[in-house]
Amino acid sequence: MSHKNNPKRFALNMSAAQFTKFYIMHLLQVHQPMISEHFKSEFKKLTNNWVPAPSTLLDTLHEMSEQGLLYRKEDYKSHDKKRQKVYWYSLTDEGKEEFDVLKKRYKLLFEEQMQILKQIMNDVYR
Repeated sequence: MSHKNNPKRFALNMSAAQFTKFYIMHLLQVHQPMISEHFKSEFKKLTNNWVPAPSTLLDTLHEMSEQGLLYRKEDYKSHDKKRQKVYWYSLTDEGKEEFDVLKKRYKLLFEEQMQILKQIMNDVYR
């Protein structure tokens, strides 16, 4: 990901898929394992009005599993009601290492965006 000016990416200068991947990794550091339903609810808590599109979330989970960043286990949603099979996701050691790299890289980006937003709030909404 480039930090250079990209007119299509003002806010955070990252795509929805990149943010989805980053936040999935964060969530799995805190709550392992999780199913796609859990991710949706956590994204909703974060933003109150945005969750990744189902295709973005599922494609990201699939790609991360293929890349060895996530471990995916097929199991039941509830062992009391063995009707609905789901995939449970957890971070692999490689995924944890990748998250540490992304945290460092994105911290600078988030700080830069916070400064821009603070300046806008001061200039426009004084």
